[in-house]
Amino acid sequence: VREEGIGAFYASYRTTVVMNAPFTAVHFATYEAVKKVLMDMPVGRASEEKLIVHVAAGGAAGALAGAVTTPLDVVKTRLQCQGINGAERFSSSSISDALQKIVAKEGPGALIKGLKPRVLFHTPAAAISWSTYEAGKKFLQHFNNRQAH
Repeated sequence: VREEGIGAFYASYRTTVVMNAPFTAVHFATYEAVKKVLMDMPVGRASEEKLIVHVAAGGAAGALAGAVTTPLDVVKTRLQCQGINGAERFSSSSISDALQKIVAKEGPGALIKGLKPRVLFHTPAAAISWSTYEAGKKFLQHFNNRQAH
């Protein structure tokens, strides 16, 4: 705060907000699409949706959303860490300026640094989240149906 001011806490705020929109869109669209495909397969053809469907669809959704938004995550992380331990400083918090500077200095491959850990984090996180959500939804629907009768 002494060196950079209160604005340092918000250096990557814009990037975080911009990154979350496509992440969420890809995440939900992928979950629904994969769930639909799996429900049409023998593993999903049952009177009730199976846990494996939600785990697989959730995992696929997390993996794809994480992978697609990795370049924005790289920009966010670089903006957050600028100046720390010799990390490069950016003249502004502009996403396009940071992207251009990273690519010019390190090449396009720099935008996918951290892809594997990001995917490995989001895959199980999404699988657990979707499975928990669907199990909770099923429990509450069952509970609500029992209360109605």
